[in-house]
Amino acid sequence: MPQQTDSERSHTVAVLLYPGFDLLDLASVTNVLGLYPDAFNLILTTNHDNTDETHLPAEQQITSQQGVTLSHITHWQHLPAIDIVIIPGGEGAATFALKPSVSNWLKQHADTRYICAFSLAAVLLAEAGLLLGKSATTSKKHYRLASQFGIGVDWYPVARWVRDQNIFTSSGGIAGLDMMLALLAALKGEDIARKTAIQLEHIWINDPNDDPFAPLHVVQ
Repeated sequence: MPQQTDSERSHTVAVLLYPGFDLLDLASVTNVLGLYPDAFNLILTTNHDNTDETHLPAEQQITSQQGVTLSHITHWQHLPAIDIVIIPGGEGAATFALKPSVSNWLKQHADTRYICAFSLAAVLLAEAGLLLGKSATTSKKHYRLASQFGIGVDWYPVARWVRDQNIFTSSGGIAGLDMMLALLAALKGEDIARKTAIQLEHIWINDPNDDPFAPLHVVQ
């Protein structure tokens, strides 16, 4: 039988959450990929900080930086095989990035079809070594903080989003929505991405170098 193309097959997507993640970024994921439930199986996941590793509950609770708590989050040990990893940004990203268990989990999934990090969440990839020798961007207002993480990262101070091989990173705010549309274009074609942007009544900035907010944060 002929193999299915990316545009034809279904993808299991693990959305990695942590205390202090940004709801806006999560909404960008669900509002783009969630429009195609037959193509994307979205699973919200996290790890568990309890030291008693013999009783790992299958579901967790995570509170966003906006103070909204989400329940029934799948523990990452209970995930099926995944094709795509997506990490929303948020104020808790820098702290979460320093957990060895997080770096180890990301290293185990370095070869997934795509990995996407919103905004400050790029520091998770940097700290895990996934950005070694690669180009990436991040939230411009947190650029100086983020660029201290990892080694051998070619940080782009001016970029709406960056794709380097299988890794996407975005600037802050709505730039993550543009990155999700770029991911959708990579998987299902640019026409689908443009139609999705229209459905969302969003003007898609599909030029990754169009970053009007970097100068406002005096990023050099």
